[in-house]
Amino acid sequence: MSKAFISLGANEGKRLENIQEAVTRIQNKIGNVIALSSIYQTPSMGFDGPDFLNACIEIDTGLSPLDLLDKLLDIERAMGREPSTQRGYQSRPIDLDLLFYEEQIISTLDLILPHPRIAQRNFVLHPLNEINPKLVHPILRKNIIDLLSISPDKTKPKKIPLSDWSPAFSIKREILIFEGNIGVGKTSLAQKIAKQYRLPFLQENFKKNPFLKKFYEDPVTYALEVENHFMEDRFQQFLAFVNDIKGTSGGVADHSLFRSLVFAKINLSPSDFDAFKKHYLERSKTFSFPVKVIFLKHTFDRLKKNIIRRGRAFEQKISIEYLKKIERGYQSFFIHESKFDFCTIDLTDLDYVKEEDAYQIILLRIKAFLAFGKNPIKPLH
Repeated sequence: MSKAFISLGANEGKRLENIQEAVTRIQNKIGNVIALSSIYQTPSMGFDGPDFLNACIEIDTGLSPLDLLDKLLDIERAMGREPSTQRGYQSRPIDLDLLFYEEQIISTLDLILPHPRIAQRNFVLHPLNEINPKLVHPILRKNIIDLLSISPDKTKPKKIPLSDWSPAFSIKREILIFEGNIGVGKTSLAQKIAKQYRLPFLQENFKKNPFLKKFYEDPVTYALEVENHFMEDRFQQFLAFVNDIKGTSGGVADHSLFRSLVFAKINLSPSDFDAFKKHYLERSKTFSFPVKVIFLKHTFDRLKKNIIRRGRAFEQKISIEYLKKIERGYQSFFIHESKFDFCTIDLTDLDYVKEEDAYQIILLRIKAFLAFGKNPIKPLH
């Protein structure tokens, strides 16, 4: 994978929504957004027109520079930007410029890298400086913070809070389910999103399982009891939740029904699991609802630290090997059994609790997933 920096701008139509849509399309067609600047408001340069909203993103991509450029042009056309026969700058619904691609220097009729006007544009330098002030221009041999200090452009873009990136969600009476390993942060992220978008929230009742503490002390003896209780409770919870949200725009949950299958396959003997799965499938026949699943990933060391930090006594003996079994269980389920759309979000470099840009990147990834109805992120391996 290669790293590239892209500048986004819009001064026509619904400017903020246009930039948000462009990022979701980039996320879907080009690669993962891994860094995100604030949005900046800047006067039109070189012509009279409405103020621009500008931003920069950093992405991971498997595309070559020319293929990436072609995809950016495709996105501009899809969003209504038509080739102009007029000379000079004009208003536009979206403007996407490839600024850097790794440290490559390219000069052809189709593509010049780095972008030739980076050092003269404060509406590019300010958001780039926010993302990576130490990024070195491979031709000028100066980093972004130095280029900004000597920029001939005297305009001062107005910085807009990162929280304004938050895109509108449309989950169409579905349940947006957050899944993942123990300690990955499903509940805190799902709850945060449900609160922001004023959506009904379903939280798992793990504390009400009377066999859970006993299971961690003696997993062989209590595995069947703990999994049967979880399955029945999850079906009851989801049935009530689905009935409560009928006629609304949808809801958010921090667990799924299929979680029962994943954990039961790990914890039960083959014969017990066969009977368990048969019961699960029988229950499922008369109960279905539309879902989209966000699978959250983290390093196993971080999962273990999160488990220790939250301090649930019965969880403290959970081993990294057990966490690896759970991860493999989810991978197997998604590959062989899932019949719904899902996307994977790796939280390793996205601390959504402490960093607003990380949270906004997650929201934009989810927006891309919801908008395009398929997994825009690399699937599980």
